[in-house]
Amino acid sequence: MISKQVQNQSPAAIVKTLPIIHMALVAGQTLFVAVTFIIPKNPVKSAGNDMLIYIAPILAVTCFIAGHFLFLKLLGNIKSDSTLKDKLMAYQSATIVRLALLEGPSLFSIVGFLLTGNMIFLGITGAIIAYFIYLRPTRQKIEDDLSLNYEEKAELDGTGKVY
Repeated sequence: MISKQVQNQSPAAIVKTLPIIHMALVAGQTLFVAVTFIIPKNPVKSAGNDMLIYIAPILAVTCFIAGHFLFLKLLGNIKSDSTLKDKLMAYQSATIVRLALLEGPSLFSIVGFLLTGNMIFLGITGAIIAYFIYLRPTRQKIEDDLSLNYEEKAELDGTGKVY
């Protein structure tokens, strides 16, 4: 059922869906930070908490690098002779993978803050959310990342092919 709905979407609708997904992911992280900031903290003292301070930034950097290269690899797999809809679906998948790899360390850091009360974790989360916002998918970024030609841009704007 879901794939049938996706197949019926126009390229313009696919482009409108991606920023909504992005906004939902940013909002989820932001709300989780707000909730954990409001919850009274009773930091758990254990040797494992010291390790969290080292694990969180390493995880964030590793996932940042992996997400970037995986995004580029998935974009590289898109054939230039594919239809615009196929290109956009592949781009949407690549973007979701990239954002998911960033969201993991962010949520890990939020939980680290919840467990320890250490503000360093919120700093890591803040940096990830800021980068998340920077990655906001716009029509221009999509056109540039996919190297769309004039006809595909016209089709994307709705001035070309009619569905």
